[in-house]
Parts: sequence; C-alpha cells; structure tokens
Amino acid sequence: MPGQDLHRLFSPRAVAVVGASTNVDSAGHDYVRALREFAFEGEVYPINRRADEVAGYRAYGSLGDVPGAVDLVICCIPANGVPDVVDACGEAGIPFLHLFTGRLSETGDTQAVALEEEIEARAKARGVRLLGPNGMGVYHPAGRIAFRPDLPRAGGGVAFLSQSGNNAVEVVIRGAARGLRFGKVANYGNGLDLTPGELLAWLADDPETAVIGAYVEGVADGRGFYEGLRRAAARKPVIIQKAGRSAEGAGAAASHTAALAGEAAIWSGMLRQAGAIEARSQEQLLDLMVGASLLERPGGRRVAVAGGGGGRSVQSADACAAQGLALPPLPADVRERVAERAPTLADWVRNPVDQSILAGSGLSANGLLAMMAGSGVYDAGIANVGEEWFLGRPEAEGRLRHACTRLREAVEASPIPIAVVLGATEMTVEWQRRLVDSVREELIETGLAVFPTVERAAFALGRLAPR
Repeated sequence: MPGQDLHRLFSPRAVAVVGASTNVDSAGHDYVRALREFAFEGEVYPINRRADEVAGYRAYGSLGDVPGAVDLVICCIPANGVPDVVDACGEAGIPFLHLFTGRLSETGDTQAVALEEEIEARAKARGVRLLGPNGMGVYHPAGRIAFRPDLPRAGGGVAFLSQSGNNAVEVVIRGAARGLRFGKVANYGNGLDLTPGELLAWLADDPETAVIGAYVEGVADGRGFYEGLRRAAARKPVIIQKAGRSAEGAGAAASHTAALAGEAAIWSGMLRQAGAIEARSQEQLLDLMVGASLLERPGGRRVAVAGGGGGRSVQSADACAAQGLALPPLPADVRERVAERAPTLADWVRNPVDQSILAGSGLSANGLLAMMAGSGVYDAGIANVGEEWFLGRPEAEGRLRHACTRLREAVEASPIPIAVVLGATEMTVEWQRRLVDSVREELIETGLAVFPTVERAAFALGRLAPR
C-alpha cells in the first residue's frame, strides 16, 4: 500500500475515447461531450473509423493513429473488442484504461467470464491498469473530467467510490444539493484490476481529499479492502454504505457487478474494526458525508438543542437519546443570563429549548443556542429552524429570512459544531415551497450542514462523535 500512483487516472493530460460516437444518445458521445463541456485542458482523441469529428474534436481511426501521448483511454465498444484495445494501450505505453464496456462476469455467462479473465491477463502482461469493467469511470472537477456532462463543475475535498454507476450519479447530484463539493469520484464496476482497497489506500494520502465515502456491494479481495480501508480511516473520515445486506440484495449485487456480498454482521464488524463509519442507506451515507465534510468532529456526546415548538423539542430529545447523545441541562451561567432578560423563564427553559415558550420574552432560540454553545458544557448543537411557525405568521418571508440570518451568525460564531434542521418542502402552497427551498439553498451556500429532520441530524452527530 498504497501501490501505483493514480494521479494520472484522475488528472490525465490527454484522453482517448474508443467507441466515440456521433450519436448524441450514446455513452461514446457523452464522454467526449463531457470533456468538451468541462473545458478539459489536454488533448482529446475520439476514436471512430467512420467519423471525421465527434463533439467538435477531430476523430481518429484507431489508437495507433493518435499523434500524441495519452494517459487515459475510455473504452465504450462491445466486450469482444476489448482485448485488442488492451494490446493497443500496451503498445502505446498508455497507463490507464477505463472500461465502460460491460456484459462480462456480471452476466454469469461462462464465455463472458473467460473473456474478462483474458482481458485481465493481457492488461497485466502489458502493464496497463484497468478501471472497471462495467463502470462509468472518473469524475474529477479539478481535472476537468467527468463521466456525464451535466455533473456539477465546483470541486472540493470529498472523494467517493462506488461499485454502481447510477449510485455514483445520484450521490454526486444529491450530495451537491446538500453542500458537498466532490474531488475524486470513481465508479469501478466489477473492480477487475483497480480495486476499492487500492483506491482507498491511495486516497488516504491524497492531499485534495478530506472525507471519503463509498458504496460497496462486495469485494473479491477482502484482505486488500480491509488494509486499504484501515489506512484511509486512520487519516480521514471514511463512510461506507454496504449494500446487499439481505439475501435478496446479495442476489441483486451478483447480477449487477458480479459482487460477492457476504454476511452483514461480518461486514459491520470489519468496518468497525477498520475505523470506518457504516451507513445502511443512501440517506445515511449522504447525512454522514455532510456531517463529516461540513462540521467539525464533535469532541464528545453532549448536545445542546434549540428551536421548534414543544412537539419538536420532545422529538429532539427522543432522537438524541436514540443515538446515545446526552442532553445536559442549561448551566448556571446561562440560566442567570436568561433570568436577567426574562425572569419568569429562568426555571422553565430546558434543553432542548422549546421556541414556543419564548414568545414575547425578548429571547430567541438562536440567542439561547449561542449562549449554550459558548458555555463549555456542550460538544455539539442542533438548531431546529421551525419554519412551519414562520409560514403561518404575517410577513412570513421577512421573519423566516431574518431568523435564518441570525441562525447563520450563531453557527458561524459557535465554538462547537451545530447541525441545522430545515424540513423537506412538503407543503402544497407554492410560495411556501419556493421560500423554504430558497432559504435552504442560502444556508447551504454559506457552508452550513443542513438536515431534513432532527432524527437525521442526531444520527449524523451520534456516528461522528466519539463513543
């Protein structure tokens, strides 16, 4: 570990696309178009015997016709043509070959399995590293490369590995909407050569990567995966969603990426031993990546909670208790400050803070949360926006935006990490939906970690805080 330097896989200086197509509804067109739309700075060589150009780039009949050195080849042709592509890469000294090509071992067909084994053998003999097959490849905004032209252009420090292509797209798009900024993303498919273990080990030392997430259905090299995972988790937060936990899911994984899913309990124990954080759904994966990326890791498990009405405060208490988080009462100095402002509330307010009892007192939930955060008693906070109350008041937009501005100021000044809870837009009134969406986007754009429910915020804090 960490094995070969993979820098040129994610930041190639020149890319060739074998099977580049003028058909705009094909992968062979999308890869070339993505390089164009991401303003890839190196040379792009579409390989197509029948076209003069693809997506504005001059096309070439074969890899042997390409006039310059290439770091990465993306292959979109049928499986039976891949061995010749491997040989051509070896002859040209091309270090990396990404195989979008599928219909190999994941089909279970004996001839397809044998062909995949031949591809692997030829690649090893030629010194060509393979990503895939049956995978969408790499997305690296800083390297101006993507496997789809519609992916976000903004880059950051979140790396993501996925055995599933569609899952990789979903996580990138949904994660970007939650404020995640992705750096190196790889969909490795069948993982024939470059395995998730090797990718994890390399990302462990990658200076661009601060947080690693992964979606894994199964691995062929269990020891290598564990060693790579342990190496990465010792250096930065690593969140793993292990899919195929059920018998039905394991069967689906086998036909999807030829994955051996394994026993759920064994996987959970291995992830825990390696120091990784386990997610059991895409929602948990995203919540944990948001927490790890946008919040400082809590130093303990004592939480201050404020905002929302009485029902929300009770639910917040239940959510924290379910995650093993403690809710210490307001410390004496905070109670004294409350007594100075609102004497009748000094012995009534508790943690979680019920916003509804503060009405008319001159105190706000945001102000109380700021006091609690600075008291030294708490390790983390949860701020419930309580948007439904604002939506029913006169001048709803101005009030909600003002409250969120104060909340943002309190979070930015806080010495402890604070997760913000702003619900999903599940209202039927159009202006309310637009307002809540707009407020959420503003909070996320300023770098806040926003969660749709208090249960999901408490889950993220509970998994990220030390035990």
